[in-house]
Amino acid sequence: MAILLAHHPHWERRMTINASRLFTAALLACLLASSGLAQAGPLIRLGSDDWCPFVCAAEGKPPSGYLVDLTSMAMALEGYRVEPVLMPLNRAITQTAHGDIEGVYAPPIDRRLHLSAPLAQSRACFYTRADDDWSFHSIGSLKTLVVGVIDDYGYDDGPMDAYIAENRRKPALIALAYGASAGTTNVQKLLGGRYRVMLEHTAVMAQLSKRLDVVGRIRQAGCLDHELPLTIGFATQDIRAETWIRALADGMHKMEASGDLKALQRRYKID
Repeated sequence: MAILLAHHPHWERRMTINASRLFTAALLACLLASSGLAQAGPLIRLGSDDWCPFVCAAEGKPPSGYLVDLTSMAMALEGYRVEPVLMPLNRAITQTAHGDIEGVYAPPIDRRLHLSAPLAQSRACFYTRADDDWSFHSIGSLKTLVVGVIDDYGYDDGPMDAYIAENRRKPALIALAYGASAGTTNVQKLLGGRYRVMLEHTAVMAQLSKRLDVVGRIRQAGCLDHELPLTIGFATQDIRAETWIRALADGMHKMEASGDLKALQRRYKID
């Protein structure tokens, strides 16, 4: 019976997920031990919503994800503890600016935030239902339809973000989704016919479509020219921000030299 269970797809998925979590936990534990940082250091709380594979919610477990694990590992090497806090992105930005938490994962450009160097790059693409033939060619091709986006998200730090900012109060052009499950909301509205097109980052849509079991019901319909740099944002008025940004960069350099950065990129399939 044990052999049969081991080959059941449900158990195989559970074993794969558990193995991945064990890998990350073991890698972080090794970093802490090798650097002598097992004792508690200064705490940095970073907020964002569920945006897997970069920030991933796990029921009953601490958040994980590429940005979460990378930041925790890099900052541990410099003597800091990082605590990921799940909340809507716009709330995380506001709480960072107000000093309620120390920072935010993957924020858009915001004058209230001092941003780190990019930890990764992410490309956003447009998606329609599988039976639709619309394709994105330029910003001009958006001006006759509603596009579903997530409030306060960055998509390219360029023309598309400017278009959203200009038209965010025009429901005939931009449909804003809010809250910790905004990505799921957008997919459901797209499939329900509330709008014809939604915009999402490719790695995130790959995770969403698998989790919601809608892979065959959605098609990619063109992508933005510019990738979005994924950073960590700290409050511009926090005098510790420069120190934290420097510590993050130093920790990443150590991870790159040791091979731990490449291992983490492989684990999350990040180029």
